[in-house]
Order: sequence, then C-alpha cells, then structure tokens
Amino acid sequence: MTDVHATLSSAQLRDVELALAGANGGCARLRLRDVEMVQGETIVLHDAEGTDVAQLRADDVAVVAPHPAEVAQIGAGTAPDLPGETLVSGAVSARRSLGHRDRTDLRVTAGFARVPLAMLITGTVPEPEDAGWDDADPVIVLDRDDTSALASAIARVEAAGRRVVVMPSPSDPASARDIAEQLVADRVDVWETAIPASPGCAILLTGLSGSGKSTISKLLVERLAETDERTTTLLDGDEVRLILSKGLGFSREDRMLNVQRIGWVASLIARHGGIAVCAPIAPYEAMRREMRERVEQHGRLLLVHVSTPLSVCAERDRKGLYAKAAAGEIAEFTGISDPYQIPSDADLTIDASVVAPGDAVTQILEAMRP
Repeated sequence: MTDVHATLSSAQLRDVELALAGANGGCARLRLRDVEMVQGETIVLHDAEGTDVAQLRADDVAVVAPHPAEVAQIGAGTAPDLPGETLVSGAVSARRSLGHRDRTDLRVTAGFARVPLAMLITGTVPEPEDAGWDDADPVIVLDRDDTSALASAIARVEAAGRRVVVMPSPSDPASARDIAEQLVADRVDVWETAIPASPGCAILLTGLSGSGKSTISKLLVERLAETDERTTTLLDGDEVRLILSKGLGFSREDRMLNVQRIGWVASLIARHGGIAVCAPIAPYEAMRREMRERVEQHGRLLLVHVSTPLSVCAERDRKGLYAKAAAGEIAEFTGISDPYQIPSDADLTIDASVVAPGDAVTQILEAMRP
C-alpha cells in the first residue's frame, strides 16, 4: 500500500514534535489539506521544506467540509472546494530526526529526565533583574517558530543562572501546562507573560479583473512608504505571474497554486516584520481562507474586497477580455464563465466605482490601525 504525503503547518509541526516526545500518549490530531486515504494507510508528514519528519498510522479518519457549500458569487459555474480537509488522529512515530529544529540540545524529547518542579513562562521572558521566579528548576520556554524570540528567551533564563528547557508551543495554548506536566515535571507552575504580537502583516485586495485592485495597491504602497517605518512589498497579481508563477495557466488548479505562492511569500514577509500588499483576483473563498491561515501564523491579514460591479469592470477593460470571455473565446474567466465568490469575512469592502483610489487607501490605512 502506497504512502500518503501531507505538508504540516508550523503549528502542526509543533504538535507532531510534542507527540513524538510522548505528549498525549504519542498521538496527534491534525487537520490535513488535500489528503485522500484508505483506512490503514500510512501518512508521511513533512515540513514546509519537504523534509519527512514523522509518520502517522491513522486509526480514525473523517472528511471535514472546507467551508459552507453556499456562498454568494458572481459568474457562472461552481467553484471547487479547494483545499479539502481531512481530520486525522492516530499514533505518530519518527520518520527522521528533528535535528533541523532550533536548539535541539535544549528541547524536550522522548525519555526526558523528569523533575519534581518546573516553571513555565508563557510569553516574553523578563530581564534577569526583573525575573523574581521562585526555586523551580528548570524554566520552560515555548518555541513558537520565531528563532530570534527563542534565542532571546534562552539567553535571559541562562543569564539568571537557571537551566532552560525548550518546549514546542502547542496549537492549543490552554494545553501547555498539561503537556509540560506530561513531559517535564510532576508539577509545573505557570508564569503568565504577554506574547509579543508580530509587527508584520499582509493586506489582500481581492476583486474582479478591472476592479481597481492594482491602482489602489500601488498607491497604498506609496502611502505606506511615507507613513510606516516597516518595509512594504507589493505582490501584484500580474507581476507575480511573470516570475513567481511563470509557466502557470489559468485553470482552477493553477490559480489556486498562484494564490498559494503569494500567500507563502506574504507569510514570510509578515514573519520578518514587513508588510505585504497582495492584489490577485483570488476568486475562491477557500484559497483566501488558506492564505489567511498561513499569514496569521506570523502576523495579521487584512482582507479588502474591492467590490466594483461586474458591469463597471467590463467597461474599464481595455484588453477586451470580458467581451472575449462572453463570446466563449476565453475559458474559465472569472465573473463570466467561472465564479467569483464574494468574501464572507472581508475586513473592509470598497466599491472603487464610487470611491476614489486615494480615499480607498485612506480607508485601508484606518482599518490597519490596532
């Protein structure tokens, strides 16, 4: 029987690492995308870089609907339910060493020598002179896949003369203490400290071709350069296709992959404290939802629906694409022969047929404020 392969998100990778260390009886429960399997097959789990890290012997498999089936849409046809999700739970076993993880010398692993008492710090580790912790030893710090933050936390604990243990932060923060008591100490005292918010963010402008996304996004980048100290990167749909997505067509699968690539780059920008301004059509709710989930692992995503009516977009079309699509000369053209699903979770909606580009940018900047 062939193996089934699945790519883990950062949070899922942490949960798998905890299972490999013995948490929850060595079991993990994961929502995996685009997984179709037969009972008894082995699911090979790998990280975003393609490194196989573990395998899961599934004992329970259930398909979970990716989103409500009925959504408002413009255009003909039915959008694909992409990506699908499968809820899988079962025993996890190591496939390869997790030696690529930060500070493997300090990480809790299977066979860790338990201690009577430990301190778990949930967020930022105070400066040594402000620590004030009791005699609990070791001090557990959580790894949230931020190399810089983890290094700073370790340095502060060690500067206070304490032993430090690194534990992956579980996807359910409320379970951290329970897992620490399973893996590290008989009793774990918790010191609640603030988790610093990532300063990075992504702004996704979605809408029909000709809706005004590119005009607004370019002006937005100019305004951000004048008003925001963070580095801003524009990921315009047409420009991305020239390099990042060169060779992709306009089938549903290729458009999905194009937006996935934009979301991946945007998440990297957000992770490193920058601002990504993205302006693809992104017609399907499933692809926008995946991008939100990817970005929000590291920062904030602001979803802006540029809701310019189809009739106005067609009037603006200098290339005549809408007319060709209506005549059947272009297949799967969004808004005509292929649907555009109207966002149900937009943070901001702007009709660029009545709102000037400069005013639209002002609205976006206002929505960006905490």
